[in-house]
Amino acid sequence: MTAAATQPADRGALWLAGLLAALWFSTLNQLRVEWSVNAQYAYGWTVPLLALYLFAERWKVRPPTAPVRSWKLLAGIVALLALLLLPLRVIQEGAPDWRLVSWAMAGVSLALSLALIYFAGGGPWLRHFALPGAFVLVAVPWPMAFEQSVVQWLMRTVATICVEALGLAGIAAEQHGNVIEVSTGVVGVEEACSGVRSLQTTLMAALFLGELFRFGVARRLALIGGGLALAFVCNAGRAFFLVWLSVSRGSEAIAQWHDRVGLTVLVVSLGGLAALTAALRAGRKKSTEPEPTALPSHRPRLPSRKLLIGVAMWLFAVEAGSESWYRAHESRTARAEPWTVALPAQKPGFREVTFPESTRAILRYNEGRSATWPEADGTQWSLVFLRWLPGRASAQLARSHGPELCLPASGAALLSDRGLRRLPAGKMDLVTHAYVFGIRERPFYVFYCLWEAGPSDGAPPSTVIDMTAATRLAAVWKGQRNLGQQVLEVAVAGPRDAAAAEAEVARMLAGVIR
Repeated sequence: MTAAATQPADRGALWLAGLLAALWFSTLNQLRVEWSVNAQYAYGWTVPLLALYLFAERWKVRPPTAPVRSWKLLAGIVALLALLLLPLRVIQEGAPDWRLVSWAMAGVSLALSLALIYFAGGGPWLRHFALPGAFVLVAVPWPMAFEQSVVQWLMRTVATICVEALGLAGIAAEQHGNVIEVSTGVVGVEEACSGVRSLQTTLMAALFLGELFRFGVARRLALIGGGLALAFVCNAGRAFFLVWLSVSRGSEAIAQWHDRVGLTVLVVSLGGLAALTAALRAGRKKSTEPEPTALPSHRPRLPSRKLLIGVAMWLFAVEAGSESWYRAHESRTARAEPWTVALPAQKPGFREVTFPESTRAILRYNEGRSATWPEADGTQWSLVFLRWLPGRASAQLARSHGPELCLPASGAALLSDRGLRRLPAGKMDLVTHAYVFGIRERPFYVFYCLWEAGPSDGAPPSTVIDMTAATRLAAVWKGQRNLGQQVLEVAVAGPRDAAAAEAEVARMLAGVIR
């Protein structure tokens, strides 16, 4: 790398903004799918704009530039990071819901951005602009294992607080996992009521305000901690109010008040965060950062024109290479034929269940059916079948909810994870994940199949994506992306043990799979 002649500050800002936008385009383009399909991360749409605003504010008070200590080392780091973009982009295209790759892609984009900033202004600029650059990471979805543990903890904790508060108010209530049983029925503390959305939105707002007003470390931590505590208390109050409403006015009142109370909680949380920010600003020493300036020593160094063209060509090659990889495989791959379920409507006591509007809004499936029915021997069955057509968001939607998350939210306890079981279903096999759950010490058996419309290459026509790195990379190697998804979940209560349940489910599937 060699520096070209210095340019006016405004022109330098445009060059830097253009290069940074090109680096982040691919990463943000992938993240937007998660922001669109997962309401928990809908705030992500605002993060890039807020990051640009923070960068612009920092630009006004940028420090003088300083020399780059080692051009060769900087060039080597940039070249290595740029090369990593290609494999990461290919993997991300085939596994858009793999959050580890999303973090890796965002990390590489951030590192390249900081390297560009270091090139433009040296160490002082790197330290000055590091926090606005890192702010974008708040829009990257949390790792799935961490997110699930936080959500489950929040739901159980909120349910426990509600039960204790209801007891103090003289209302009899009993907790079953994430479900609260009262005189009018049961009320579930779901993900939307757990407070995780408010916590994440409040965390983003606290980080933004702390950087906007240039708080010190202690004040930033106080702002984050106070904001998260306020969001948690507000959501616990929200859950208590909805349960109390169910007792006093009936369960139908919850649907009428749910969204209004949620909006109130968000407004109160952000309003409280603003008040806390104002309190932390009071009495703070005036900033000693320099006023906006256009001195020559504050102007950025710019890459040469050849280097700019080379970077642009490489970014184009990354996108073109990723698209070419998948199109080459898709053009010569025959897809396995999807299957469907014929519900046993002729069974005595058969009842088809309508999905709640909230469930349809979250899952956004293209086809969905659910039913329950009893058998003469006393066993009780339930079946859910969902289908998503091929598309960019199909994998995220199909994999966003499974028995290990949804059933505990309805009060069931996971007693045993029996792993994968291949069940014959007529002319095909279904590879299912088998679980044993219990409600009030009564066990029931769940078999869950997540099926992708992958290539018909002799592999079993049904598969369970176990989400390991090996299976994901294998799909990338085969050039599989945007595949159609199907979910089948069967639950049965009454068999004497897990082996008997497995045999009965296999017999039932043979009659309903088409």
